[in-house]
Amino acid sequence: MSAEKIIIIAPAFPYRGGIAATSDRLAQEYLKRGADVEVWTFKMMYPKIIFPGKSQYLDEGTAAPEGLTIHRKISSINPFNWMKVGRQLKKSGANKTIIRYWLPFMAPALGTIAKLGKSKTNKVVCLVDNVIPHEKRMGDKMFSKYFFKKMDGFIVMAQEGIKQLKDVFKITKPINYSPHPLFDIYGERISKQEACDKLELDSSKNYILSFGLIRKYKGVDLLIEAFDKIKDQIPNHQLIIAGESYDNWEDYQSIIDAKNLNDRIVRKDLFIPNDDVTFFFSAADFLALTYRTATQSGVTQIAYSMELPMLVTNVGDLSNMVKHDLVGQVCENNIDDIAKSLLVICQSDKIQSYQNNIKDEKKRFEWSKLCDSLDSL
Repeated sequence: MSAEKIIIIAPAFPYRGGIAATSDRLAQEYLKRGADVEVWTFKMMYPKIIFPGKSQYLDEGTAAPEGLTIHRKISSINPFNWMKVGRQLKKSGANKTIIRYWLPFMAPALGTIAKLGKSKTNKVVCLVDNVIPHEKRMGDKMFSKYFFKKMDGFIVMAQEGIKQLKDVFKITKPINYSPHPLFDIYGERISKQEACDKLELDSSKNYILSFGLIRKYKGVDLLIEAFDKIKDQIPNHQLIIAGESYDNWEDYQSIIDAKNLNDRIVRKDLFIPNDDVTFFFSAADFLALTYRTATQSGVTQIAYSMELPMLVTNVGDLSNMVKHDLVGQVCENNIDDIAKSLLVICQSDKIQSYQNNIKDEKKRFEWSKLCDSLDSL
């Protein structure tokens, strides 16, 4: 019997970011299961005029994911390309196509490819990162509806996605929930001393970590304000803010300056290379994600993989992913409540028990469970 052929259409190597990295990891998991896997990614993803970051690509010299066949085929803005790729998909012999969906801008391209590429023998299913985008734009609902109507089934990684698909987009096709799997591609946690040496940090200090691209909805300003409220009660703690800013960083720096926090905040203003991720999660005592809105977060899944306790706000699926007082703290997304929860972790002896509990909790997020959910559609 020949192996099942699966095509994954998604951002992938050499693109940077969590969606690309986890698409590569999903393909590797299917290879382990004996499938014949190809990844079809973009040759042009974001036009420069709409991309807010410094680069869409991993650093030159970054090693390609082991064992994967990755084809750069898709232009997000060329309808003739969409039709060509759709015809190629139709002839590919795939038994299943998995399309990642995270942004309505991609809907015309991905929806057209799906429409032309699906067949009775090639089921096209969607792995949904965001049903509704964090930052809304005109036309979002129209574009998303066009794409969703082309799918044979859905996996959502946040439970609210089921309600959104059914209520907002009137989807009647099968929908399964499977939480975001572990981000286990960055290696294991190392000693705090080694990590601090690599980052040129004082290992005698305690560190709270804010990690990831900085955008308004992620609430880094709330974290800075909350940290300021309690800084005198936790004199040995410093706040690391690691990640490239897609906002105007001066808006955040003005808060830091006004609160005289420059000597208490460590700013790493860059997209963190894959090889450096473990240093930040190994140096920190815990991760703080003070999002204003969210569906789910890949950053929590790095923390699970590194067995790092977490503080998250009670938005989206975060409170389901991070069980309150089991692996960290869940608080409301306001400055006072964030400050109280920061103190609970900083001034208690809970961190060790949280780390112990993570060892069991992270089993909920094994990659095999996502593949099982996709296969059940």
